[in-house]
This record gives sequence, C-alpha cells and structure tokens, in this order.
Amino acid sequence: MIDVIKPRDGCLYEIRQKGQRDPCYVVVPDTTDLVKSHLMFAVREEVEVLKERIAELMERINQLEVENSYLRAHASQDTLAQLPAAGAKPPPQPQGPQPPVS
Repeated sequence: MIDVIKPRDGCLYEIRQKGQRDPCYVVVPDTTDLVKSHLMFAVREEVEVLKERIAELMERINQLEVENSYLRAHASQDTLAQLPAAGAKPPPQPQGPQPPVS
C-alpha cells in the first residue's frame, strides 16, 4: 500500500512491505523517478537470477563434456563409428511407407 503526501519539494511516499511492521518513507522529486527506480530494481533482480541460471547451465555443460569425453574414451570403435560427427546434421528420416525388406 502506498500513501502519497505532497511536500513542497516532491512527493513523499510511505511504503509498507509485507511482513514488515514499520513503513519506509521516500521523498521523490518527480514521480517518473520513482517509476524508474522501481524498474531498475526489478531489472537488477532479474539480471541476478539470470546470472545464477547461466552459472548453473555452464556447470552442467562442463559436467556433460567430462561425461562425454569419458564415454568416448571407453567406447568401442564400432560404437564411435555410429555416432554422428559434431555439427553434422542427422540423416534425413525417410518419409512415407517403407518398402518391405527381403
């Protein structure tokens, strides 16, 4: 809940946060500054969340690369020959009914 009182030099905002007993008072000379500060705060929070997610994904990539290296080192040549080359497109899937195998 935000109550607005107009002092001479701008707007005084009383901000009550959930779970907090005491209100916070903020004097803002221009209401657009208040909107801008709220948006910047939200953007900073989102950036932090995205940085954490990127770090988690990079850790997962590293883990998968280690697993991939290990599996390739211990796989038979026949198995490795069946793997598609890195960056190569998988073979196209045939469309329509398959001819009978004789």
